[in-house]
Amino acid sequence: MKKYERRVNSIVPFGYKLDEEDKGMLLPVEKELAALETILPMINSRSLSLREGALWLSHKTGRSISHEGLRKISQARDDRHNQ
Repeated sequence: MKKYERRVNSIVPFGYKLDEEDKGMLLPVEKELAALETILPMINSRSLSLREGALWLSHKTGRSISHEGLRKISQARDDRHNQ
């Protein structure tokens, strides 16, 4: 597994976990990132609500995420794609 990036605050983003060897680095969690890639198009097309998407992600990955957390991820990806 490759190190992703340096940790900048106390929150570990959905799709990543702390590196046990270097607590300042984040490692990708492929299961969570794949689940995000599955659900985000459905959210963006409004096939699912943010709450439904967050519930599905929590069930599928075993890691909780709020609808607001999912909204922030969706907006950040949209912002990156629009640049």
